[in-house]
Amino acid sequence: MLDIHTHILPGIDDGADSLATSLDLCRTLHAQGIREVVATPHWCSPRFEISSTDIMQAWAKLSEAITGAVPGLRLHLGAEHHLSGLQQASSFVASLRPLGSSRSVLIEFPDDHLPDNAWSCLHAVITAGLRPIIAHPERCRGLRGQHRAIQSFLEQGGRLQFDLGNLLGHHGLMMRWRSRSQFARYRAGAIIASDSHNLKVRRPRWDELPPAWRSAVPTSLSELARN
Repeated sequence: MLDIHTHILPGIDDGADSLATSLDLCRTLHAQGIREVVATPHWCSPRFEISSTDIMQAWAKLSEAITGAVPGLRLHLGAEHHLSGLQQASSFVASLRPLGSSRSVLIEFPDDHLPDNAWSCLHAVITAGLRPIIAHPERCRGLRGQHRAIQSFLEQGGRLQFDLGNLLGHHGLMMRWRSRSQFARYRAGAIIASDSHNLKVRRPRWDELPPAWRSAVPTSLSELARN
């Protein structure tokens, strides 16, 4: 299985705080059946000041260590892009960092609202030949009631990425209800990922994945790139 959303790079954002934590996360992911994982540090987020140099240094450190520590796990580099609404669509597209060698890009919205230019930015991403994947749509209050817009987005090739912990109910019954309702409604365009940050509250939970949901988990990056 492929996990397209993780914060396993050491010391970059609110994810793994050290290389040791990164390796523990990778070991856990591998033990739970993940064979490919995308590191998706926050990018263009108002919460973190992260440079490309920071990311590449952390990536090099983890890539070197993982070879001996978890040889059966294949790493890819991507990013979780924050769409604040302050960027012009062209600038936003230019900032995107795809998931590994695919044309897919992971994009998050603010939790408390939907930016005015959200759909126009996503349309620009699609026009540029990329596939936008909205990260944890269940968390964005501004997406509630946007059924027609979401359906149009999916018909254009976009995807929705649901957090496994939310679907399982580990972050409250309301979040479980909301995420499962959206997952059922948009199942054809749904992807499940862990959004792993650590081995405490935001930990991988692939060992709890119901068999009926497994089809929403890509098997590999090459499959994600094809579909």
